[in-house]
Amino acid sequence: MMRGHTWLALLVVVVLALADAAAGRFVVEKNSIQVTSPDELKGKYECAIGNFGVPQYGGTLHGLVEYPKSNRKACQSFDISFKPKQAGGRPTFVLVDRGECFFTTKAWNAQNAGAAAVLVVDDKSEPLITMDNPEEGKEHLENITIPSVLITKKLGESLKKS
Repeated sequence: MMRGHTWLALLVVVVLALADAAAGRFVVEKNSIQVTSPDELKGKYECAIGNFGVPQYGGTLHGLVEYPKSNRKACQSFDISFKPKQAGGRPTFVLVDRGECFFTTKAWNAQNAGAAAVLVVDDKSEPLITMDNPEEGKEHLENITIPSVLITKKLGESLKKS
């Protein structure tokens, strides 16, 4: 009889270990962006790093934020260039809206138009999430070389107005 209790105890330990592994936490990798102008938006803001492209771990990028007049979700190729207008000019960080297509599609389209980085504006007031690579639609995944971040809806709306 004791032997049965030992196996039952062992089974409970294994089940609990598996349950703990299945309930593991998903960690959102965060960083920050610093807005230097306009004055009313100056400061550091939290962002979530995209799980694709080339994150700038410990690095710094300086550039200008541009919110396109059309294709604001960046789900199609851009018909304009985000490359600096002159040699040595500041790079452009394209501000795009979340939704309708994969995050990787947004980054790919912005990169092909010359953007140095992508800032995706969340469409909900919620905690930041990791922009992950999709199970489907991976055709651009290995060719994305620019960093991408998700920013809060509140910051994104403020940047659009400035």
